[in-house]
Amino acid sequence: PTPPPPAMAPKKRPAATPTMTLKKRPAAAPARASVKRPAAAPVAISKRPAAVPKTPKGACPCPHSVANFREAIVECLDLSLKVDFARQTISGCCELTVKSVEKKAKFVVLDALHLAIKSVTDGDDKPVSWKLQAADGFKANFGEALVIDLPEGELVTKLRVNYETTEKSTAIQWLSREQTQGKQHPLCFTQSQAICGRSLIPCQDTPCVKTPFVLRVQVPAPLVAVASGEPVGEPVEAEGLRTFTYKQDVPVMSYLIALLVGDLESREIGPRSRCYAEPAVVGAAQAEFQDIVEEYLLTAQEVVGGSKYEWGSYNVAVLPSSFAYGGMENPNSTFMSASLIAGDRSLTTTLAHEITHSWTGNLVTNAYWKDFWLNEGFTRYIERRILGQLYGAAFRGLLLMVGYNDLVKNIEMLINSGKPNLTCLEPDIDNIDPDDAFSRVPYEKGSLFLLYLEQVVGGERRMTDWLKSYVEKFRGLSIETSDFKDHFVYFFKDVKAVAEIDWEYWLHGEGLPDFDLAAHVDKTLLERCRALADSWLQGSRPEGGIEQMKAQQVMLFLDHLINAVTAGATMAHDSLEAINSQYGLSNTRNVEIAYRWCLLGCKSRWPACLETVEQFLATHGRGAYVKPLYMAFFAFEPDRARSTFERNRISTHNGQVRLHAS
Repeated sequence: PTPPPPAMAPKKRPAATPTMTLKKRPAAAPARASVKRPAAAPVAISKRPAAVPKTPKGACPCPHSVANFREAIVECLDLSLKVDFARQTISGCCELTVKSVEKKAKFVVLDALHLAIKSVTDGDDKPVSWKLQAADGFKANFGEALVIDLPEGELVTKLRVNYETTEKSTAIQWLSREQTQGKQHPLCFTQSQAICGRSLIPCQDTPCVKTPFVLRVQVPAPLVAVASGEPVGEPVEAEGLRTFTYKQDVPVMSYLIALLVGDLESREIGPRSRCYAEPAVVGAAQAEFQDIVEEYLLTAQEVVGGSKYEWGSYNVAVLPSSFAYGGMENPNSTFMSASLIAGDRSLTTTLAHEITHSWTGNLVTNAYWKDFWLNEGFTRYIERRILGQLYGAAFRGLLLMVGYNDLVKNIEMLINSGKPNLTCLEPDIDNIDPDDAFSRVPYEKGSLFLLYLEQVVGGERRMTDWLKSYVEKFRGLSIETSDFKDHFVYFFKDVKAVAEIDWEYWLHGEGLPDFDLAAHVDKTLLERCRALADSWLQGSRPEGGIEQMKAQQVMLFLDHLINAVTAGATMAHDSLEAINSQYGLSNTRNVEIAYRWCLLGCKSRWPACLETVEQFLATHGRGAYVKPLYMAFFAFEPDRARSTFERNRISTHNGQVRLHAS
């Protein structure tokens, strides 16, 4: 097999002609011993208030939550939990500090989904009246309302909810020991974005609400627990159980309360960073991430104008390849899929993305899920600024074109699925589960919009000045798209071209925007990708391999072939055989290349690809790969695709099963 291509700074190549004509779309209507962990003792949280939503009083509540946060808001969470692998449950006590926003607030309403509530008491352990009731309207699809009475005349109240998760929890994935790398101990992890936090803890499960928290978690010895906070002390071991404690002083959304439990070791990868992984993986993870984390952190801080990194440590926890995302930006402990350890650092671009969330997403947050692009579009834009600053403008241009092709594929998928409204940057998803609306559109169309704004205001330096102001103004808050727009327009009030921006077109227009990306990027690395693809499409068999190409160039080469086949071109099966023989793509370790190779095979209706496709789907769980690949597989061989899905269902994260099945 051909070794994976290198990923460092590119060599200079001659400029290419534009690689794609953009379609126009009309605007739409509105080491084990070295693991240091905490003692189970009272933990004080730094005095920071919960982040009250920035949106004005009286605005519509979150359409995906029943929380009455404008009347009573959760200011702090103190969690004492126990992980039971035999019963596959997490149980314990969730202590909430609730502040009455309205003087006459009689109760606090929490989101709850598939939780068994045992009791509710006050700070003195006296019983408090509570009830679980059905949510109104479409919100009934997202769980129940846990309504707890508040004492009259009290501004701040402590409440303790004793509860247990159930087998239906959408936030927790349980792996048997046979499903792990070491095959000696089981493993579990949580993934709560977008609205699965309510199936892990009773909470105000909306990005409008941010709270600091303490998490004490009891796990079977010798397992290790890693969570989205700073460790406190050493683990306490007694009667075959180990208790770990973490605290998060920075107020965060409920979906960022995360936990990983398994047979884990840790290794240092930077002055403020460690990686955690199973023993069979930790060495490869350390080699992949060593020192690059700090480099990304420092460069990210430069791109956002020197804005402070708020979180202290930055660690990476490596999850099995069945993890439904490439990475998840849990503070102090980014969760990364093992599938992204390519062995040559070619996929550490995802790490740059998750690091960027430390500012955009975790610090400045979308208030509602319709504004998700404020998290992901901003993060994708800054991520590529980081990588361009480190590896050159041509590499940034290459990444932008790869992203654009991802956008093309996603828009095609959404339109063919009868969901053109989800191609808007700020879509109406009030009656849609945010997970069902998930795609690359917020990432890539959002990033494209910010690149367009960069051209409007005069380049990267001006955007960095604005990003600094943006982060400082909205630090710790949850905002809407209108808040971003108002701030941008005011900041650039002296730039005449800003008045000509068609906001409606960019924010609410369906499909691809009319923006010539190729005219605004360094095309040095693009020419060879297109020329190689054209040669194969024309039936020739060009000499030479792809060894000297960057991984993203190989991705773009395959994207050109995929786009051509989608547009009606024929890719001869003997040509696909020759590509595989010459380049060894069926054996690549790079998951992004492997995904595209499988997708091309299915779209070309090439029977010889099916075994590779099945192996890919049995190994990887990331939604960005498996959803479009299952759709293409189903269009080619529906019965075989269906049976493959059923075989893999057990290892698919609960939050993704419905998505793939649909």
